[in-house]
Amino acid sequence: MSDKELKIVSFKPGMELKVKGVPMGWCERFSIHVGHSKDEVALHFDVRFNYADDNRVIVLNSRKNGHWQEEVKDTCFLSSGAAV
Repeated sequence: MSDKELKIVSFKPGMELKVKGVPMGWCERFSIHVGHSKDEVALHFDVRFNYADDNRVIVLNSRKNGHWQEEVKDTCFLSSGAAV
């Protein structure tokens, strides 16, 4: 998996972040992190097509002071190889 990083210096309330792409057909998962650093993640959005014991699941979480918080899982409507 390749990591892509985009830094937005001034992200204010009311602004939107839109992400568009097509996961490769062999993709097991992809994730998007929104936050100040690797230890402070306001939103962890992890799409798992077929990863570990998860199949077509979206995982939401946050990270505070370097510690992951309680994750929330929901079924995923996305398909690997389809536009997101």
